[in-house]
Amino acid sequence: MKASQIGLQMYTVRERVSVDMLGTLKELADIGYTAVEFAGYGGVPVGDLKATLDELGIRAFAAHVGLDQFRTRFDGVVEDLTTLGIEFAIVPFVALADRAGLFGDLDAIASTFNDWGARCKDAGLRFGYHNHDFEFAPAESGEGTLLDGLLGATDPALVSLELDAFWAAYAGFDPLAVIKQYSDRIPLLHAKDMALGEQKADAPVGEGILPWREIIDAADAAGTEWYIVEQDHPKDAMVDVGTSLKALQGLSSEK
Repeated sequence: MKASQIGLQMYTVRERVSVDMLGTLKELADIGYTAVEFAGYGGVPVGDLKATLDELGIRAFAAHVGLDQFRTRFDGVVEDLTTLGIEFAIVPFVALADRAGLFGDLDAIASTFNDWGARCKDAGLRFGYHNHDFEFAPAESGEGTLLDGLLGATDPALVSLELDAFWAAYAGFDPLAVIKQYSDRIPLLHAKDMALGEQKADAPVGEGILPWREIIDAADAAGTEWYIVEQDHPKDAMVDVGTSLKALQGLSSEK
């Protein structure tokens, strides 16, 4: 991993973004971030957002885009991402109410994801899916997990995995084993640590129990392109993202 491959998932600083997206980006640039993954645009027109990114020297390489956005305004999503110079379009989450319908018919969800992946590819984008813990539940077929079923039913050339190492560990799976299993499909990896204790709370990288040196080495070998700091429940978002950045920089091949 090179230091230039480290980015931030903006969901981590969502409270600040909701008030001042552009000011938050400036603060992140001051901390040392040079790349971000969006999760919404804070009400800022994408043209203005792109101008600020260019001014700050920050690259937007990916964005989380909700299922409803893909379903109802696919062309608009593509236009937004293209304006921002974003490469990866990622489905971030499947709400509880949708899971039975989607994961209960893997052929249907695979067909939909393959279609979206093909349309993204035609537009010069790459499509992917971000896991939480529920995808590691056993598949109804009895063979493997829901994630195994989803990835097995989708075209690797069209649908990538954005692996969240924390959520894999939270579900009781070894992130190293998951990386090895899907070594050809993980261009993006979310980096947040797991605090010691029964609650398994998320923590800044380097302040928990996950083996980040080994995870990064395995992901490097698998061809991972981006290592993305994220926390769902930071104690102090700007402090925590700085801590994670320094920890990952310390593990990078560029000091």
